[in-house]
Amino acid sequence: MKAIIYPTDFSDAANGALKMATQLANQSGATLHVIHSIDSVQRYVDMSLSSTGDPMIPGFEPELLMKMIEKQKEEAQKELNAIKLVLSDKNVSVETHLSSGELVDDINNLAEEINADLLVMGTHGSSGFEEAFVGSNAQKVVRQSHIPVLTVREVPEEFEVKTMVYASDFLEEEINRQIPRVKNFVDSLNAELHLLHVNTPAYFEQTDDTLERMENVAEEYEVGESMLYIYNDFNIEEGILNYSNLVGADLIVLVTHGFKGLKRLMSDNVTESVVNHAKLPVLSLHIK
Repeated sequence: MKAIIYPTDFSDAANGALKMATQLANQSGATLHVIHSIDSVQRYVDMSLSSTGDPMIPGFEPELLMKMIEKQKEEAQKELNAIKLVLSDKNVSVETHLSSGELVDDINNLAEEINADLLVMGTHGSSGFEEAFVGSNAQKVVRQSHIPVLTVREVPEEFEVKTMVYASDFLEEEINRQIPRVKNFVDSLNAELHLLHVNTPAYFEQTDDTLERMENVAEEYEVGESMLYIYNDFNIEEGILNYSNLVGADLIVLVTHGFKGLKRLMSDNVTESVVNHAKLPVLSLHIK
């Protein structure tokens, strides 16, 4: 990896993800790009609603509004400078970015500009995306990011990616074609890859049939040295979490369709559920 993006609103949840982003930057030698977005349009709407109850009616004089936004930018820049100073002392290459648009657009624009490999962000976890580090924006980032998203709920004192679990049913070719991306990420961290299929009562398969399919996929995409596992559980989400805990995994990897339109595909629903409930970091790879 060469470039990692870390968006922050300077909250506790975001600060927890910073530790993870820093460790990954150290482990991979990547430059860490810290971004904070001040959405001027949204702030105008919020201010108007709080004072007049109508987003179309100005609640503040334009001059006063601009002064408030400039003050917020100054304060945010101080926070970014402080983060850069701390990380520079840890020998991490850091760049800071202060933007003024919608967060997900700012992130995608930055990702394209620097050819970013990964986005690291914090969440609160079990209560869902509503309490993620930037509120409703977190859901948009996970679903609309153009690059892989690593969501972080709890960060251990010492974190190093040694074992990664990639869960799939290995049936859909569009998803199977993403396996080399998973392997590249594994290789960049010198980690061990477990290919996992969860066998459930609702979608029960004989072990020999599943294993043969997994072996064929692993051979086709040249990940034959990876470990293949079949785990039995009552549902896919619990199976992924239980297996990951059983083997002491450091990271769970899932491929999604990016939640385009309606949640029409099981893989997307599984990904959202795992992200919301996993204590382990979860890497979501969107199909390009």
